[in-house]
Amino acid sequence: MFKQLRDIFRRAEPEEEHPELSFDGIPSWLDSREEEIARGLEAATASSRDAISATLVSLREAVARMETAETDDDTHPRLRDISRKTLPGFTRSMSQILSREPSGDPETFYATAAEILKGVLKTMKGQGKYLSSVYPGEVRELRDAVRDLGREVNAMTEAIGRARERRKQVEGVREAYEAIVRIRDDYAAVSANLRDQAAAIGELEDAIRKAGEGLAALRDHPDYARKIELEERIREIRAKEEMVGREIGSLRSTAAHLLRKAGKVAERSGDRAAVAAISLAVEAEEGIEAAMPVVLDMVRRGDLALKNQEEIRLFSDPETLPAALRDAIERGRDLEMERKKEEAALAALQVVVEEERLRAALPDLQKRREVAIAAKARAETRLESLRAEYARECENLRSRMMGFEARVTIVDLPPQP
Repeated sequence: MFKQLRDIFRRAEPEEEHPELSFDGIPSWLDSREEEIARGLEAATASSRDAISATLVSLREAVARMETAETDDDTHPRLRDISRKTLPGFTRSMSQILSREPSGDPETFYATAAEILKGVLKTMKGQGKYLSSVYPGEVRELRDAVRDLGREVNAMTEAIGRARERRKQVEGVREAYEAIVRIRDDYAAVSANLRDQAAAIGELEDAIRKAGEGLAALRDHPDYARKIELEERIREIRAKEEMVGREIGSLRSTAAHLLRKAGKVAERSGDRAAVAAISLAVEAEEGIEAAMPVVLDMVRRGDLALKNQEEIRLFSDPETLPAALRDAIERGRDLEMERKKEEAALAALQVVVEEERLRAALPDLQKRREVAIAAKARAETRLESLRAEYARECENLRSRMMGFEARVTIVDLPPQP
């Protein structure tokens, strides 16, 4: 019964309410938090800053009094002498350190005050250690003031540390917010690029398909039969050119072999005219006709032997070899002219012009398609990475916002792209 009554009249615990904030309102909310932190730090350090300024005034006055202070007569003469020599340097150092006046915002003020405290402590432990026995009252006054200065600087240290921690918290939220905005912008840009690449791939594949269809359709072109005829004719001419080329090569090879042998015979006999004529024939075909009588004379004398039927045929009289060469070369030239004429006729056909255009376009189209496919794959990979990064940063933002004392909830966090 008592338990039931207690449950009826027990005060219900209020449910904890979390302030709500829109995503777009985060920057201004963070700005207000930073202003609040600055105001709080200003208020938290006001008394310490006033105390530090007053303590520095006291320290400056104490140092000024030491400059004219009298030594204790009971002090050992040697210690008194050391102190008198040390005192000017001590007061000069202290005056220089204390000449600075802390000012500005709390953190700037604190930085200056901390440097002054550090310098004063260093001087007190250095030059000041010899003065406490000779100037006990003055040194005690200095130490008391320095202690007060240290206490207030330490108080500011704690307040500034708390403010910096809160600023760090605010900065963490700002970084998370900016990361989400950046990711969404990047996602939109990469998505647009992905659409562009997909469209480009479609256009290029369509162009490649049309080029292939165009090549296939050329078989029905009115000029196609003529194209086949000309190509066959050009192949026949090329075959004949090759035969003539082999014929010319054989004639030149046989002639060069026998002429070199004849040149050696002429050199052994000392016949300079024969050597000159044969040398010219070896270097240029135009000289063969002039060298033939010299070579045939060597054959008749038995100085130059003909080894096979081809040599006998070509060197049986002065006209056969030069005539055979002229005839073969002329036939080669005629065939070349005929081939070029047919090639020009082939190149002028509309079906050939179109075929060359399509075949030239295909490699470029295929290469561009490969580039677009690779770019599309990179964009897809990047989008997947951005989605994962977005999820992490959203969770990071929620966590950081709940980390504030007020445990703020974001009501309209943009959905994952």
